[in-house]
Amino acid sequence: MLFVFKFALLDNYNVFCLFRCSIILVFTKFDNDEFELNLQLIKHQPCAFRQDKSKWERKVEFEGGNEKEGPKLIPRPNETNCYSIGGKVTVYSEFKGEFSIYLELRSSANKKQVPEQCNNRREDGCGGFGSCLYCDACQTLETNKELKAQLLLDGKPISCGEGVKPGIYENMELAFCLPNADEMLKSQGLTKETFKSLIQSEDGGNNVHSLGVFATIYVFDRDVRKLMQTQQKVENVYRKSKKSLFKDEPLPPDVYWSLPFNSLIKEQRAFVVCHKIFGNVQIRTQPIS
Repeated sequence: MLFVFKFALLDNYNVFCLFRCSIILVFTKFDNDEFELNLQLIKHQPCAFRQDKSKWERKVEFEGGNEKEGPKLIPRPNETNCYSIGGKVTVYSEFKGEFSIYLELRSSANKKQVPEQCNNRREDGCGGFGSCLYCDACQTLETNKELKAQLLLDGKPISCGEGVKPGIYENMELAFCLPNADEMLKSQGLTKETFKSLIQSEDGGNNVHSLGVFATIYVFDRDVRKLMQTQQKVENVYRKSKKSLFKDEPLPPDVYWSLPFNSLIKEQRAFVVCHKIFGNVQIRTQPIS
């Protein structure tokens, strides 16, 4: 899973960069400890569900937690920039099939703001970084480098063919990976030096900043990539018809939520697992000498 957050402090520069002046959160440091990003997990919790009103079928529910109690964010051994959340997991009904995972990423809790867009998505509708759909989630993170999230049982990917029976599990995890900072800056045409200069010239001598990050994980137990493929085509046609729309500029909310796949999320239907993560990002830079 990728966490994305917005740098509002860069808005004064009118720089169109990194998801509308956003960057990808990584748990790493740049050379010589000049620039560091760290995530503080505030809490994570299952999405609200009501048997009589919810339009989605709750098949699996992960236990909630926060910085003081409950399941914590755990680094994955031998997997760079990869992490997992475990704890008590309730499987309400049999879970199997060619499931996919959609990661919705926001820099604000405001529901009126559209999520961060997906960048570098393949033609089949899968992959990329941002708010993206990850298909073939039964593969391993090692064999499929583009796969950023998966469900694990006893440390191994859940077999799509065998699935999981109803019950209480303490050996199931949600695993996700983050790209490194150099890759993300390069993909947006920025160097470390340029980015640090923008941050440091704005901070007024304060070398620590804190920003919020919000993510929702949706799991589908059926193939939904055709909806995403159709969505890509519709979005491309719309963008070509709007010459005033920048390449990476977000779509208007009414257009965004009317797209085939996005409408599933807006109407909260079709998925079988839903989990929310809230955190704070601390950005630390060395003062300019």
